[in-house]
Amino acid sequence: MKSLVGRGKYLFQEEIGEGISGITYKAINQTNNEIVVIKTIHSELLQEAEISKIRKKFLNEAQRLLECSHPNIIPYREFFSEDGVPYLVLDYIDGKTLDKIVLPDNPLPEAIAIKYIRQVGAALKFVHSKGILHRDVKPQNLILRQDTQQVILIDFGIARECSRGLVHTQTNVVSDGYAAIEQYLPRASRTAVTDVYGLAATLYTLVTAQVPIAATLRDRFALPSPKNMQPKLSNQVSEVIMLGMTLEPEERLQTVDEWLAMLPQGNRNSALFTAFRSKSRKQEVSNSASSSALPESKSVNLDQNKSVKVSENTPVKQSNNNSLYKWLTIGLLIFLGLDYAWLKFRDRVQDQPTQPNIIQQR
Repeated sequence: MKSLVGRGKYLFQEEIGEGISGITYKAINQTNNEIVVIKTIHSELLQEAEISKIRKKFLNEAQRLLECSHPNIIPYREFFSEDGVPYLVLDYIDGKTLDKIVLPDNPLPEAIAIKYIRQVGAALKFVHSKGILHRDVKPQNLILRQDTQQVILIDFGIARECSRGLVHTQTNVVSDGYAAIEQYLPRASRTAVTDVYGLAATLYTLVTAQVPIAATLRDRFALPSPKNMQPKLSNQVSEVIMLGMTLEPEERLQTVDEWLAMLPQGNRNSALFTAFRSKSRKQEVSNSASSSALPESKSVNLDQNKSVKVSENTPVKQSNNNSLYKWLTIGLLIFLGLDYAWLKFRDRVQDQPTQPNIIQQR
């Protein structure tokens, strides 16, 4: 790797991050001695047949960042290519990513975690308004600026256009634990609901210091509620996290705004969450009443591994084999009865005295 790029404008200092295809350096802008971040691609990938796709990826990220000027989004400086290698120049954010603060065993207090998440949510709402999805919201992509409470969203490398109702081919880059189930599909609709999952999963980690179970495993393993892992956590925050991480996208809260509105406002419960819980309780009562009105059920064992519920008032259908046995038994009894009657009749005839045959002669 060259030590100077941008026609001698930038001097690389040290590597500060690495991904599947890209690598990030801390560098100095020699025209003003300002520290910047430069993203480029691995040198070994320069010979790959898909190098043009990688260059396009970097250009797309630059174009998206150019559209997204926001206090909680990493500022973009410039994009250039030199000797066939793409370079993306960004502001240097002095601070730590949230995963390094929280993991492995330092969960944040609820109020602080929510404060950070609201900032990330504001950034996501802004990019969504521009028709862009981030698709990789996770603690590793959130920097807490040094000596402040400001959180910065970084890495728009797999961001895509948001287009409700249309189906697109997906990238194969996902972050287990934070990626929604639809991101694992080869083709799926791109909507804000995907970033809702990532944002909720990030809050899960911030308050529990645990990475959630990957969405692809949740059909076999239940996702533990944050409350079970951190008993001091409020019921409301725990429930709102689980709502945001609803597995099926159509059943999830559909926008970041809707999900954020469910979180507590300072020391006060969210009015929207209160209304939601009230509606849920009424539905539970209604379902309970409907269940109690049904006839009492009992379990009928079919075999040692299966059982079904059968109502007391519902006749149990007999199998075809049982019906056949029943009619065979009835037929056999009738046959035996007729045979017995015939034997008795024959014995009675044989026991009667023989009458002489008298022929009168004239």
